[in-house]
Amino acid sequence: MAPKLDHIVLLVPHAVLSTLPTWLTGALTVVPGGQHAGGVTENQLVLFQDGVYVEIIAFVGDDAKKREAHRWGRQPEGHFVDWAVSLDKPTQKENDDAFAEIQKRVAAAGAGLGYHDLVDGGRTTPDGVVLQWATASPVALPGHGAVSGGLLPFWCIDRTDRTLRVPYATRPELAQHPSQAVGVAGVTLHVADAAVVDRLRTAYDVLLTRSGDGAEDAWDVAAPETPSHGQTATLSIAVLDRTTAGPGIHSWIELALFTTGPAKIVGGHIVDGWRIDIRLESVA
Repeated sequence: MAPKLDHIVLLVPHAVLSTLPTWLTGALTVVPGGQHAGGVTENQLVLFQDGVYVEIIAFVGDDAKKREAHRWGRQPEGHFVDWAVSLDKPTQKENDDAFAEIQKRVAAAGAGLGYHDLVDGGRTTPDGVVLQWATASPVALPGHGAVSGGLLPFWCIDRTDRTLRVPYATRPELAQHPSQAVGVAGVTLHVADAAVVDRLRTAYDVLLTRSGDGAEDAWDVAAPETPSHGQTATLSIAVLDRTTAGPGIHSWIELALFTTGPAKIVGGHIVDGWRIDIRLESVA
């Protein structure tokens, strides 16, 4: 069973979390999330009708040790830093068994990449609802170099009902956006290192299904809900030009959305020095 796209992570400074820029809030409806177990991070959400969401997350407080221990602790704020996939089999055991099988296949693919075992996590919503899930992060296998965060997705598998964590179906008004965005069209990984690109190709050929549009480095990734427009999101890899990427930037993640409105680009800055552009692709 192929994984489904779960969410994309946008890391922001904590001071920005409650005062997001108007270029973002004028295009997308942002709803309260909550603080994660342990109190290290808290978030807000952008929900879509296809069941995928953007998690806008920030670190709470100034505990440097707790931040450094977190998987995104050293990632740059103001960037899309990661993305997650999931499974939606009927029972926890079936999900865990399916993940274990995929974990073995990725490790055996020859890319030098694998996944840690699942670790339980959760958060409490502002109205007191306890959410539980299990996550697993990618890892470089012994003898192989590490890859940057976000180049291989992490896993987020629900232990409680997913509709509690992502209430796009129970509260459909939360997934209505000024830009008329209805879902995720694509996640593009811009990668500078050709050797890393080769390893990622090998891993994604095991994890996902090659896109039917003939693109060399593109894979289909289904959403939790089948969209009415009938189009499937795509995971793509693009070679990053080091001369234009900026100092210290070896990879970055780009997001595209489907919209029933006009095609356009929504973008701006969250932190100085890095611009985010979200491409809206019309399915009208």
